[in-house]
Amino acid sequence: MKFRLAAIMAMLLAVTAGCAYSAVKPEFRGVQVHTWIPGMLSAQEIDDTIKWTKSCNMNVIMFQARKVGDAYYNSAYEPRAANIKGDKDFDPIGYAVKKSHENGIQVWAWVNVYRVWGGGKAPYPNHITNTHPEWLNKTIDGKSNSSGDGQFLDPGIPEVRDYTVKIIGDILSKYDVDGIMLDFVRYPGRDWGYSDIAVSRFNKAYNRTGKPDPKDLTWARWRREQVTQMVRDIKKEIDRQKPYVTFSAATIPWGPCPTSWNKTDAYTATFQDWRLWMEQGLLDVNMPMNYKNPTRERDQAWYIDWLEGMKKWAYGRVALSTVMVMSDSALDGAVDQMKQSLDHGLPGAVAFAFSQRADADKLAAGLKAKVFPEPAPVPLLPWKAKRPAK
Repeated sequence: MKFRLAAIMAMLLAVTAGCAYSAVKPEFRGVQVHTWIPGMLSAQEIDDTIKWTKSCNMNVIMFQARKVGDAYYNSAYEPRAANIKGDKDFDPIGYAVKKSHENGIQVWAWVNVYRVWGGGKAPYPNHITNTHPEWLNKTIDGKSNSSGDGQFLDPGIPEVRDYTVKIIGDILSKYDVDGIMLDFVRYPGRDWGYSDIAVSRFNKAYNRTGKPDPKDLTWARWRREQVTQMVRDIKKEIDRQKPYVTFSAATIPWGPCPTSWNKTDAYTATFQDWRLWMEQGLLDVNMPMNYKNPTRERDQAWYIDWLEGMKKWAYGRVALSTVMVMSDSALDGAVDQMKQSLDHGLPGAVAFAFSQRADADKLAAGLKAKVFPEPAPVPLLPWKAKRPAK
């Protein structure tokens, strides 16, 4: 009798615990981990990052798989990144997926699309800037290395799209990732797009000669279409291989949020029409990089305005605000901004970026106390295919 009673009590406790977890509203609680700083360069760093993520009840880690035309995984196409630590056979993304899944955390592979190098010459003979210099994006003055973000590939070159799709397909075929996250899926600015191949294609399409003016509306529309075609092609590859994988992008919300989409910098300056991507269902999750200083009244007002803009231009897909959590002097404000995302009806928030620094525990404590007090599952997306059972 005592044994039966104990068994019943144990069962009730298990059911109660399960109900308590299921009662927590599903949310996207993402943290981005790039490879410029410690966080995923060794097995120990990845273990520590996962431990930190669990400590503040977050549930998605966006590990950087491709930084600047280099690979933090076993790539069939690009050179192994030089700053990976330890054994030459160590596979950061492979290890991260395995360990994260063991801890109930999703992994989205973060891929920098067009940005492929910083300054100078890439030291890898097989780097894309060395094997295909004709693919590099150029200003109207013919410069390819004057962007503040380094060197970019030109979206107006079909072979660039084909190559990038192969990279995404390679990751999908080798790793059990839960998502693909695009970054730098845009032009560096309004005066870019002048590779010989891109200009020739544009002129052929519109029966023109010479270089188009950066302010030419037809030229702007054409460049916008080139970036959108890349997004379409990547979505097609995801749907072909693993239609259950979440497709997301880090996007531009610079400055204040205009009432008209066509006046945003994303649309007019970088030719990144993410509103269209949401409207046409190309993206599952849009993550505008809403980096606004919480200690400045003007920036904070812009931050809130962009939350409303994200919702307005979501079209039934998921919009998440990405918050800058790297400034020690503004950590409390950054935590507040994460909470404000939820308060304004967004289904989660994303932190940029985790690093194993002295105040990481302070950040985790703030997130757990103010934003994510309990664990929560990642929301299911009703338009996605069901993930196959393992």
